[in-house]
Amino acid sequence: MRSVPSNFLLAEPSIVYQEVCGTLARRVGVDVAGKAKVILDKIIEPSLLINCDRDFCLASYALCCEYKVYSIDAFYLKVALDLKGILVSLDREDFIDRVKDKNPPIKVYHVADFSVSLL
Repeated sequence: MRSVPSNFLLAEPSIVYQEVCGTLARRVGVDVAGKAKVILDKIIEPSLLINCDRDFCLASYALCCEYKVYSIDAFYLKVALDLKGILVSLDREDFIDRVKDKNPPIKVYHVADFSVSLL
């Protein structure tokens, strides 16, 4: 297993707020979603929060065909490709494995590939 470096920075498409907070609001409540928003605000550098505006969306949709990924996943892939970053996801079969199959110019990992110590 690999360890997550201590200086690991998150770059995310702005849709991450809807995915994380929206899912939490639906499953456990708006209060928990609000707490998650505060955490996201702390761990995502504002300059690395990529707005999902019209141009970004138009530039992302071809990745759905090229990598055979879902629309939302294409946003995360686009951010990683544009920033020449590392793509990490919880979704192995429908996302990470499909991207890896296309041998992208970035490193791609499932979160289980890392050992994470929160202490």
